Amino acid sequence: MLLLPTGMVAPTQRTVPHFTLERPTSTAGAVSAGAAPGAVYAQGCSDLFAQFREGLSCDTLVSLERVSSLGAVEWDGSTLEIGSGVDHHAGSRHPLVRAALPGLADGWGRIATERIRRRASLGGNLMARRTRYEMSVMLDALGARLDFETTLGPVTVPPDALWDRSEPPGGLLRAVRITNVPQVWFGYERSMRPLLTVAAAVRADTVTMTVGSEYTRPFTVAAPLGTDPAELAARLPDAVGDAAGTARYRRHVAGVLLGRLLERRTFEKGSPR
Repeated sequence: MLLLPTGMVAPTQRTVPHFTLERPTSTAGAVSAGAAPGAVYAQGCSDLFAQFREGLSCDTLVSLERVSSLGAVEWDGSTLEIGSGVDHHAGSRHPLVRAALPGLADGWGRIATERIRRRASLGGNLMARRTRYEMSVMLDALGARLDFETTLGPVTVPPDALWDRSEPPGGLLRAVRITNVPQVWFGYERSMRPLLTVAAAVRADTVTMTVGSEYTRPFTVAAPLGTDPAELAARLPDAVGDAAGTARYRRHVAGVLLGRLLERRTFEKGSPR
């Protein structure tokens, strides 16, 4: 046991109560097992032990490692679908992800450490709902959809629903889906992390920017392509600021980073294929 400066006692893995382990082999089986009271899904488990130490209650642990469909990546030339069980290392290097959205593959390939990247999954990154995790920032800007399977049928929500609800949607996160991919240019800037990260997606005549931070939930704004980056960043809400960085400062930095991303887009579009 570890005695914290506040006098609170932080539990270790040894203090985790006993639980029942379920190992389904299908999505339907996982949804059924996960519907039990006190059930918790487990994939890569890179964040799960931290949640246990923070007091997460678990009566049934539902391992998803045998649900092979959660590790699938599909690309039909228009829609990119990435299974929630795909880990960061495999996802960022997957040939279909790199072919469909090279900017996403590049951004995805730069998050976390090598040890974590080989265990942590896309679904775990999202469902942990930790502001310091970066996939929701990128997926918000891309207009992605999260496909859940529940006992009542499929449910689809945008990534920001994870922050707008007191609890995430029930059921199992099956996959992340990005549509109309050929129309999208995407870039990600994390040079100012943990203070600020910026994801930018250009689709047709609109640029969408999502700003994330280690300390605050992501926020998304959009404007016609050609809008001054500083003007677009000025539309970020006051809630983008906190004790680590005022809203004014974060808007300024976001505008600078967005400008860099749009310059990169111009360069890439002008480069010979």
